[in-house]
Amino acid sequence: MENYLLPDIKVPFDDLFPDPNNPRLAVAEKPGYHDAEKLFDEGLRTQIMTVLGEPSFETDEVIQAVLGQGWMPIDNIITWDHPDDGLGRHVVVEGNRRLLSLYKIRTVELDKQVKKLERMEKRASTYPAEELKVQRNLVAQIRQIKADTDELTVVPIDADSADELLRKLPRILAVRHIIGAKGWGNYAEDLWLLERYEQLFEDKHGADTGRFWDAAVIRLVAGEASLTATSLKRQLKAASWFGHFKAEYEDELPEGESFSKTDYYLFELISRKPWIREQLGLGEDDRHLSPESEKVLFDWTFKMPRGRSADDNPNVFFRHENVKVWDDMHKYDQQNGTDFAANFDVAAPDTARPMAEIEAEWLSHKAKRKPQAIIDDLLKRLAELTAEKLATEGTALRVQLERLRDQSDMFIKMIDATGA
Repeated sequence: MENYLLPDIKVPFDDLFPDPNNPRLAVAEKPGYHDAEKLFDEGLRTQIMTVLGEPSFETDEVIQAVLGQGWMPIDNIITWDHPDDGLGRHVVVEGNRRLLSLYKIRTVELDKQVKKLERMEKRASTYPAEELKVQRNLVAQIRQIKADTDELTVVPIDADSADELLRKLPRILAVRHIIGAKGWGNYAEDLWLLERYEQLFEDKHGADTGRFWDAAVIRLVAGEASLTATSLKRQLKAASWFGHFKAEYEDELPEGESFSKTDYYLFELISRKPWIREQLGLGEDDRHLSPESEKVLFDWTFKMPRGRSADDNPNVFFRHENVKVWDDMHKYDQQNGTDFAANFDVAAPDTARPMAEIEAEWLSHKAKRKPQAIIDDLLKRLAELTAEKLATEGTALRVQLERLRDQSDMFIKMIDATGA
């Protein structure tokens, strides 16, 4: 059986380098793993540790946990040693969030708390004794954490070359992040899968071949990540569409705004809704939306400052779920001969009214329907529940279904009592 990991070893903290190829980092040009000089670039290491790390890895939660409980290496960091390095440096391919958190504790946090203690001790008479004791204990705790992490136990990947690493790393990361207990988050996961697809596509077709969705490559990546080919293709499409959209419209956003990971949800919804894709002119093999459709989506969703809540959002679509509501309106129109969804015409985007207005009219119309139509709609929705949904959300759904059962029993008794 092929080995993926070597026995654990202890390495100095300062010899650990964050992985600039990590999918969470917004590094403009990822250096890859072949060139040791680029991989272990000190300037890039400093940039990741001091600037890019916090917004990418959201380390505050980890820092507070370590400060409160001390360093407990329950889950070892995974590293790779470049064969051409020769300086004893290790790139952290799994555990960058912990690496960045420890770096901040050992440098920024320690320096801050030591200076605070020095200020307090200079004016000791103005502070309660208990407050001074707490600060001294905190500094002692951080110093202990620093001592405990001067060396870290890591598990190296058994790979003698960058090509072997690239073959083994996807399987390791897929097990830990995509089907494991704690993921990177949808966009980072899907972006990583897209990068893996691009890598295997290029290996098969060459770097100069125009990109398309290759079913065989999709099946290969899906197998590595323990996903179905259908699910993976939907995720790849969403990541590709969002990446292109961001590149085109990042500079068009209102002043002070930027695209965030939560905006990816909009493209996930689009990938799941065939009718919405049809409205946007998205073909089965399209790598991104057409320029016209991207502009419509931007104008309807991002053009105006979005405010802090849906109520403060003046855009046509005031939350990403509005795309799903648009799709639901279309289904309702088909069943009831209405035309609520037609208020959002991609061919005439300037005529679109705010979704908040149309949704209110739609909900009002639904409320006036005959009881039989309401129950028919409910039964159709219940029939859409999958075994997977029942398994993952069974506890909450059970409560609702029991309420539905009790309500139905009461209605039946009322009908029987009237002799209807």
